[in-house]
Amino acid sequence: METNENTFSIEATDDTPSVLIDGSKNYINITGPSFPENAVEFYTPVVEKILSAVSACKGPVNIEFEFSILSSASNKVVYELLVRLEQLQLSGSDIHISWCYETYDEDMYDEGSGYQECLKLPITLVERKSE
Repeated sequence: METNENTFSIEATDDTPSVLIDGSKNYINITGPSFPENAVEFYTPVVEKILSAVSACKGPVNIEFEFSILSSASNKVVYELLVRLEQLQLSGSDIHISWCYETYDEDMYDEGSGYQECLKLPITLVERKSE
């Protein structure tokens, strides 16, 4: 884990995503597999850092999710994060979500479109071409 005044990052592992919070660019990225042994334990500090960064941002915040796999426990935590981001959005924060998925990955597409339907957040589905 690397952290300084404007940046927080976690390197990806075989079962956890990389996390980058760049406060100077109002940019947050979570990429990779997400099936940690304990999703709540992994995501609790990440969620707190994200919420703190979004609250401190002046101007629009771009958040990009690009999961290669998302366990049901991770899905629950991500949904809870999105609900909390929705609350910040409704309180005046300017948040833009990109939900990225591989062309062939119908499950990730379905997750993103489900979030679009049930949340009042601007969520854009971004198709990434498979290599």
